[in-house]
Amino acid sequence: MISFLKSKALAKPTTIASGPTTSNPKYGRVTSNIAHGELFLHPKGKSQARIRLRWTSPKDRERELPAGTYTLMGYRHVATAKDGVQWIWSTTSPAYGALVVEAGKVVTVTVRERIGVRARAFEKRGKHRVALAFESEKGLGHTLYRAGRRIDITWQCLDAKASVLAKGTMRYG
Repeated sequence: MISFLKSKALAKPTTIASGPTTSNPKYGRVTSNIAHGELFLHPKGKSQARIRLRWTSPKDRERELPAGTYTLMGYRHVATAKDGVQWIWSTTSPAYGALVVEAGKVVTVTVRERIGVRARAFEKRGKHRVALAFESEKGLGHTLYRAGRRIDITWQCLDAKASVLAKGTMRYG
């Protein structure tokens, strides 16, 4: 795997970070319900090509692409908390869904704006076990970042009297 990553077989994505500048009749436009973030796309039939659509304002999130079929590979929500710390919720999937861009039309990518954490606790042979998973659209992997760093999530499993039965930290992997 390391040799594959070092081989640079995957090209860096082409970033489109500004709104439409032309009225090319062979292009369509893509927008999203994400106020500040990115969409990651793979154009059909172009094995190594990747496109990142980026915007920082909900007023400027429309981007122009050649008409065609794309696979949505993931997206990022970016938000700044009241204390000024930036949070990023990043999702990935090898094939989240198809996106058809038609010439002269606007297509909206609508994604779930919230995630949940699903917890399952059980006891087996006197040991407590806890399984945690982020919940959103089916098949997506999720990562949370705070101030540019991936965060681990601490948890506790309580009984009916609020006594701690088990606690720990969810680590990515």
